[in-house]
Amino acid sequence: MMNPLLSSPDEEYIKHIKRVKEQFDIIYPVFESNLARILPFENIQDALCKMIVFHDLGKLTKRWQERVITNSRNPAHAPIGGAYLYKILPKELREPISFAVAIHHSDRGLLGDNIEKPDVQAINDRIVDYSTNIINWDERVEVLGDEYFPQEVRNLNITDLKEMARGLRLWSRGCGLIEQHTRRIQMSLVHHILKLCDISAASEREEYRKEPDNPFGGWLMVKKIKEYMDSVKERIAE
Repeated sequence: MMNPLLSSPDEEYIKHIKRVKEQFDIIYPVFESNLARILPFENIQDALCKMIVFHDLGKLTKRWQERVITNSRNPAHAPIGGAYLYKILPKELREPISFAVAIHHSDRGLLGDNIEKPDVQAINDRIVDYSTNIINWDERVEVLGDEYFPQEVRNLNITDLKEMARGLRLWSRGCGLIEQHTRRIQMSLVHHILKLCDISAASEREEYRKEPDNPFGGWLMVKKIKEYMDSVKERIAE
């Protein structure tokens, strides 16, 4: 029997994605009115569901799966999911959603390589098949099925990463100041929803446990997000 694909050293990939989806189903009604006002486009819920399901696609590369087992520095994975969503989502939704996914672990916006040069990053992280420039996926992706690993993902390549990066830079900078502000609000809202779902779904991982000697560590953010999501669940249950 094959070992399962992993999302972290102690969590299966598919279990994490399903947990994130569960959190999204809880949190979406809370933000539905804000989404309708800030992103007034059709099929927003469907597009955000795709964001949830595919935001961690980059963890399915052969290199990422090899590194997570040894607790080594993992290759950047967020731009891979961003590039796929950039290809499949409607134009008015692909930019804010892809941007949010591409930075969902860096929170550094345009200062990070996830947006500035994800193609170079992918080459340096050795996640590309150098004979084809196609992302080198772990062979176990076959067990996931089209729901979690569609056929279109298989041919994702360096050019797709470059096109996403160029498109997002133009989208975020190539307009007037008021429109830039509007677009940043759109991306920030999507990013906030993704972080709430992703972190709350992973809050039991060892990496997020409290660090007593580090009062400014990531555990404090995780604690607050978990408390917020717990309060939302309690309100729904009343």
